[in-house]
Amino acid sequence: MKKNFSTVLGGTILLFLFPYIFTLFVSGTVGEETKEIAESGKTILRSGAYGTERIDLEEYVIGVAAAQIPGEYEKEAVKAQVILARTYLYKAMGEADTVSETDLYGTYMDVAARKRVWGEEADSYEEKFEAAAAETAGQVILYEGVLADAMFHRASCGMTRDGGEAFPYLKSVDGSRDVDMENYVTIREMTAQEISAAVSSLGGQSIGEEEALGLQIVSRDGAGYVQGVLVGTEEYAGEKLAAALGLPSSAFSVSRTEKGIKFVVKGSGHGYGMSQWGANKLAAEGKDALTILNTYFQNITVEKTGENISQPEMPS
Repeated sequence: MKKNFSTVLGGTILLFLFPYIFTLFVSGTVGEETKEIAESGKTILRSGAYGTERIDLEEYVIGVAAAQIPGEYEKEAVKAQVILARTYLYKAMGEADTVSETDLYGTYMDVAARKRVWGEEADSYEEKFEAAAAETAGQVILYEGVLADAMFHRASCGMTRDGGEAFPYLKSVDGSRDVDMENYVTIREMTAQEISAAVSSLGGQSIGEEEALGLQIVSRDGAGYVQGVLVGTEEYAGEKLAAALGLPSSAFSVSRTEKGIKFVVKGSGHGYGMSQWGANKLAAEGKDALTILNTYFQNITVEKTGENISQPEMPS
């Protein structure tokens, strides 16, 4: 009799627990609601330890934005970044419905990576990024009906850069909110040998230490970013030389020292498009994602993907 009672009791408990066991089997968690993520119909193929994973673009964009902007930033700044990331993905995929992750530029952080990076704040940040994606589902930046180049940088040198005729929606705008960023100004002193090695790595010429110390800035753009640098007999693009020297931006000045050359650098990144630091400050002031994007991109519209969006013509 006891045996039968135990069997019945065990069966009753099993039936009672079945929904929870099933949830644990499917999601790996108990009591966690299934997150609702919009579907775009576009798929990114991502290779992993357990084979190839198929991820819808609307889910993938969360991991892209998470790799691009700090988790602690204001929600509206995150939403602006999500729209930029989504715009890039749509433009990169073009008419294709499926693309391999290896064909995309940039970094993607999966859930496990986000938890490692975000630490104790992982749950709240995850909720914020998922909400940012859900609330902007399908939204991209257009200029005259064509997907724009979704440019962004960490912080400007005090002004963002003009994109010229190639990018008419990128006009130089005030970036004074960026100046209070930690490490806004970076000072690096480099020896002639270090400069010589960096310049030589660019190819075209090998220079000696005396030529390295003769480095001269020959041109800047209206925002203050270096456009041309003369070293030896060659002129280099400021962005290219800054990267070779390991400088955070091409908004730098130079001066001779006893040890070599001192570089004083302002801001971080190329300076085009949205300043993430500035975007976060605007969000803290109560500005929404649309206002933030229209601050840094001129004469653009933010619309949901559809038939009114066209891909840019490829050069013949």
